[in-house]
Amino acid sequence: MGHNVIAIDFSLTADATNVQAPGGTYPSSLLGCASCHNPHGQVAGGTANGQDPISVSGSYGDVPPAGTIAGNYRLLGATPYGAITATAPVAVIPYATRFSDANDASHVAYGQGMSEWCASCHSQYQGDPNKHPAGNLETLSSNRATTYNSYVATGDFTGGTGANAYTGLVPFERQETDPSVLLAAATSTQGPTTSDNVMCLTCHRAHASAFDNITRWNMEDEFLADGYPSAANLVAMGAVANADYLGRDIAADFGDYQRSLCNKCHAKD
Repeated sequence: MGHNVIAIDFSLTADATNVQAPGGTYPSSLLGCASCHNPHGQVAGGTANGQDPISVSGSYGDVPPAGTIAGNYRLLGATPYGAITATAPVAVIPYATRFSDANDASHVAYGQGMSEWCASCHSQYQGDPNKHPAGNLETLSSNRATTYNSYVATGDFTGGTGANAYTGLVPFERQETDPSVLLAAATSTQGPTTSDNVMCLTCHRAHASAFDNITRWNMEDEFLADGYPSAANLVAMGAVANADYLGRDIAADFGDYQRSLCNKCHAKD
């Protein structure tokens, strides 16, 4: 259901099913938290590699004083770091909601570069015409942006111009690098324009999810409300109800017959 990091203290061993990253060559036998996150928080090799010193976090939209730089979002590694072959993606989350993306009105605002960064280990999923497009160049068509903004739920296209269209269940990148602009976007529910783009995290979670292949929603059942773990399983897992959908009750928010959230962009339901 996600990235299977090795952590012997927690009895977490290498993924025996995927011996290397899907669509890439990175071996699962080497996958740990530090494969993606730089514990020292360096940017592009740090000061020893000619970078200015870091003065502020890169996660919350802080502007660094002159002569210094912000760190990478979530301490993500950036080339040259391990297997990472890209710069760190640009993203901002309001500090007050830094541990959650459950609130559509205060959420991660993705700027650009996420898919290019993911492609460090999953290279075959970018630029292949037989796979779903994702990346800085994969901007939304007028039709896709209009559909996202008008789509509220299965059978409901009353969203209008999209002032309240954003949902953390189907995020997108805003093609923005200015942290102040992104911070404003992080507290906006405005949907996308045709200059925004789809990314890997539009459909997948970063670490793990309740569903196969780390998808953000259930791809196996026809109706999303049918894809919840049972109440008994939730108790056994010590899980929070509706945690798989960021705390949202799909049946209450979207209806019992809500279909795949691929329809937020494609409207095929």
